[in-house]
Amino acid sequence: MDEASQQYKVIDVAPLLQTRYAILSGGKAKNGAPIITFPARPGQADVSDEDYGKVVTYLCGITPLHESESGFVVVIDRRQDGWGLVKSILLKLSAFFPVHIQVVFLLQPKGFFQRAFADFRSKFVKDELEFKVILCDSPKDIEEWIDLGQLTSDVGGELEFDAHEWTEHRSAVEKFSKNTAQISTNLSGVVKKMEERELPNDMPGTQTLMRMCQAERRELLEDIDSASAHGDTLLKCIRGDCDRTPLTKLCHVLELERLLVQLDESRTGFGEFWTRHETKLQQCLILREFEEEFKLIQFTMGRRQEELEAAMTDLGESVPQVETLIKDFETVEEESQMITHGQALEITKQTAQSSYHHNHVALNGCRFWMLSEDEYRQTKSELYLELHRVVSNLRPSPWRSKGSRH
Repeated sequence: MDEASQQYKVIDVAPLLQTRYAILSGGKAKNGAPIITFPARPGQADVSDEDYGKVVTYLCGITPLHESESGFVVVIDRRQDGWGLVKSILLKLSAFFPVHIQVVFLLQPKGFFQRAFADFRSKFVKDELEFKVILCDSPKDIEEWIDLGQLTSDVGGELEFDAHEWTEHRSAVEKFSKNTAQISTNLSGVVKKMEERELPNDMPGTQTLMRMCQAERRELLEDIDSASAHGDTLLKCIRGDCDRTPLTKLCHVLELERLLVQLDESRTGFGEFWTRHETKLQQCLILREFEEEFKLIQFTMGRRQEELEAAMTDLGESVPQVETLIKDFETVEEESQMITHGQALEITKQTAQSSYHHNHVALNGCRFWMLSEDEYRQTKSELYLELHRVVSNLRPSPWRSKGSRH
């Protein structure tokens, strides 16, 4: 259905449809072409060209494109009317019809007076109209091209058509279509908003953003699920208990099924987007957590670095002092291993990879300096420890010195 065909809604043409000015019953000719019927309306005035244009534009517009592109078959019943009304509808069709007309079957007026104009009618049909018109005296004359089961009872067919029910069903379908279109618009807006939001630079802001996005996701999914449930209910009501969808309701059923599939596809598509977006938010949260830890560890390691530099001037004057220093160096080495936490992170392009890389390099630089200095100092301390032990073993005890004098 193109936009031009959808400039009208069923409410715009409901009065004419309910008085059976024109009918789109769902019937088809033997070649598959859709049928539009203009039944007899005894005692009712002819419609204006503007109202005629609205009706045919609407009816052609709601017909699936793959059916309408080959053209329509038009059936006109004017058996109870005069030649003036016949000429009026044929001129309207000739002046404007949204798509190609394959053929018009005209159930022509009866009576002696009408037959007197037979030659004039034939000349008008042949010379004035661009489409083929087949003049028929009864529905039997149409059976060669159209099964009676595809024609409404108005024109002698077997198909029962309730114009009021058809209009009500169509109105419900169009309301559901409007709701579906609004959901699609909302979905696009939510996705765009999520994509364009800047990621916060701190953990609380990132956590708040995650909760906001999760709430928007829940609301959107609730709308989609609610609309799908309503569509399913509407489909069951229109289809009824019949195993096979009645021909007169088929256009409504097909439209509803198409809209329900569209909703399902929208839900699936949004689910795939959300999986990617949630991963992006989680990675951002991990990055912000790392940056918080970076600041804390950087501060802690800075202080430890100052303590280590101060300790470098003291190698200990005894075995216990050296052992204490070695334990301190081992503690520094353990603390430096904490920095490797950042190496386990996997940050994608969407999560400020440069910031992570810069902080990670800074921490690793601090870590490597501390490890190298610690290793150097620890090695030197171990040598001093060994030296103190040797000196301690060589130093004579006080009682042994006194005993040597006697």
